[in-house]
Amino acid sequence: METPDFKRVIRGYDPEAVDQAWAETDRQLSEANAAHKELRLQINSLREQNVESSNRLKNYEQMEKDLRDALLSAQRIANQVKNEASKQADELIQSARNESETLLSEATRISESMELDVETKLIEKRMEILQLEQQIESLAEQKAQLQTQVDQAIRYLEMAKEVFIFDISSNADQQV
Repeated sequence: METPDFKRVIRGYDPEAVDQAWAETDRQLSEANAAHKELRLQINSLREQNVESSNRLKNYEQMEKDLRDALLSAQRIANQVKNEASKQADELIQSARNESETLLSEATRISESMELDVETKLIEKRMEILQLEQQIESLAEQKAQLQTQVDQAIRYLEMAKEVFIFDISSNADQQV
């Protein structure tokens, strides 16, 4: 707003110029008041927007904090689950090892027992074979003895036959 420059007239300032300046000042003041009111409305609107933005920012900061907490909690839970899974896996592996050692030990024991049984049966069969071989030798000796006796009996029979034939022929010669 400019400072009006009034001309001097008799008895003070020119009333028309003062009225005109007053009207211009009034108009400028009205415009300034309207602009001031508009600026106050804008300031109030901007303050409200600032409060809303501030509230949103607080909400976003709270969400960020909640998300951070949720991520940390999820990470802790994931680590716990991972550790628990690792522990269970170790327990399963140890259990499997123990079971396999038990099965291997039992299989070894059964195998050794079966091997011992087989060796015992093998020894028994060898003994049976030896007994059969001895029986075969004994039977072969008996056969040889019987064959000798049969051969001897045949010789005796042939000798008896010759003696008998000779007796019969001598008796027949004597009777003729």
